[in-house]
Amino acid sequence: MTKIHPRDRSYIDFVMQFPEGKHMLEKIGKDSTKIAYAKAVNFLTDFLGKTPTQIVQEYQADVKRNLYEASDKWEPIFDDFATYLKNEKKYSSATVTLYHSGAKNLINMSVPRRMSVQAKTPIAFSRTIAGVPFNELKEIFAISNVRERAIIAFLKDSGMSKADVVGLNLDVLENFDRGDQFIHLDVYREKESVEYETFIGPNAVEALKAYFILRRSHRENLTPKSPLFVIDEIPFSRLDPESMSTAFQRLTKRSGKVISTHRLRKFFETYMALVVRHPIVLKYWMGHRIGKGRDVEARYIIPPTPEQLKLYQEAYHNIDLTGGTLEERAKIAAKEQFEKMLTPEQKEIIAKSGLKLMRKKENVSAPKDETCEDGEHCGENKFKQILETKLLRYLKNGWQIVYKLANGEVIVRQ
Repeated sequence: MTKIHPRDRSYIDFVMQFPEGKHMLEKIGKDSTKIAYAKAVNFLTDFLGKTPTQIVQEYQADVKRNLYEASDKWEPIFDDFATYLKNEKKYSSATVTLYHSGAKNLINMSVPRRMSVQAKTPIAFSRTIAGVPFNELKEIFAISNVRERAIIAFLKDSGMSKADVVGLNLDVLENFDRGDQFIHLDVYREKESVEYETFIGPNAVEALKAYFILRRSHRENLTPKSPLFVIDEIPFSRLDPESMSTAFQRLTKRSGKVISTHRLRKFFETYMALVVRHPIVLKYWMGHRIGKGRDVEARYIIPPTPEQLKLYQEAYHNIDLTGGTLEERAKIAAKEQFEKMLTPEQKEIIAKSGLKLMRKKENVSAPKDETCEDGEHCGENKFKQILETKLLRYLKNGWQIVYKLANGEVIVRQ
């Protein structure tokens, strides 16, 4: 091979380190195709966070267990990979098609034809990935479980990518235990090799509190070095990119609405851009390389962290899932006023009730002749949807919290 750019040569050299990659490239005669397929494999390893050998071996093991289940698993992976190429890498339809084929070829050159990956190569692809519509995200968030809500809220609040989030530990959350509603994050974007800053707001903070309570209730010892997100099984271990993608695929099936880490990242970019008019700041929050390698110079135009936080707080209402209609905002205001009126003893009652949500327990029935303050018979086994301003009287009368809705109301059960 001659006249190959050093960067293209690095793509080829990386793939040639692995037997599966070397086997694939040695079967390709045309230099341009070899470069393209080598880049495709590099992108696939970045996307999945695994080496070419690990990818091929995992696919082979899946196929040996069950060919049909392997197909159900890997077709969505390659669909997401196409979206990644289009959204993250900003490639045209033709280039996405080329790299998608090259990535599949890594696997298909190492398995019999009958076991090959059947994921359809995209024919046409829009360059602009759509973010999750605001109303759809609120509906998805409302039906999500505790862990799903924590992941969704963190991704949409921070704008971070899946690959970078799964590597975080709890120590990334500055002053979390202090009770701050806006948390500053110092993070690192592997793909761009860039250190940057971003933030999370009240949605993520509250969702993470519930998630950490759940993990502690399962006797997980949380320390600053504990993974921010873990698999949904005991013993807990760090959530990897593939498992996070699988969680979103299941949520898409359950909700009937398409949600993915890429769409949440686009949600952040789209809705924050309505207020954050400084494009450099928004790019910085998303970990994009600024100025084509001139990052040192570019950092001089990034405001200090306190000013960035102020910009973020001013824009947060655009991504706040508790916001939206005037009615919903009025309920939030009522909630805040209600919390100010509570005594420390009353706050302790509500806090303890919240902790009980994380444990299985028997129904506690009030006496049949006991009547709630609003005239309801507390002894009846039923559900009610109430404002949080009425929550305390229900808790005192033996009701239990079932679910907190995104609009500020609470579902309780007697």
